[in-house]
Amino acid sequence: MIEMKIESIRISLMSTNQQVVILKELDGERRLPIFIGKTEGDAISFHLNGVSVPRPLTHDLAASILSKLNARLSYVLINDLRNQHFYASIVMHLGEDEQEIVLDARPSDAIAIAVRLDCPIFVDEHVLEVAGVELTDEAEADSKEDLGAFSDFISSLDLSDLDKDK
Repeated sequence: MIEMKIESIRISLMSTNQQVVILKELDGERRLPIFIGKTEGDAISFHLNGVSVPRPLTHDLAASILSKLNARLSYVLINDLRNQHFYASIVMHLGEDEQEIVLDARPSDAIAIAVRLDCPIFVDEHVLEVAGVELTDEAEADSKEDLGAFSDFISSLDLSDLDKDK
């Protein structure tokens, strides 16, 4: 298991109903992009950015239920990738005897609850081997080369006044 942190949440250019959460290794350079729904992306972003909402969101409610039941959320684990779908588990301990309970979850829901309860996010090594990416200087150069003729055009743009009022 590799511990990860949320590096960013981005809007998907492929669909208006999806966002991408980018997880990054704590002790490495690999990243794991996971497409998630807009609702779940917003729920994660709102919490990370301290945005308050007038009523609890679903993930706030789930976190509240766990707290009221004295369940300790130990960690969430992105544990599999099948047919281009990620799978996750929420691992918690309940009661005085610390009974371990493992729940199947969508990664987006598991992450949204994890950020609310300040618990670690892990990814199985085999998932990172299959779907992880590592950004290198060479990869950045390759991505610029992939732009072909547009690379020169983009480099020639003067964007210094982009944010100025007209």
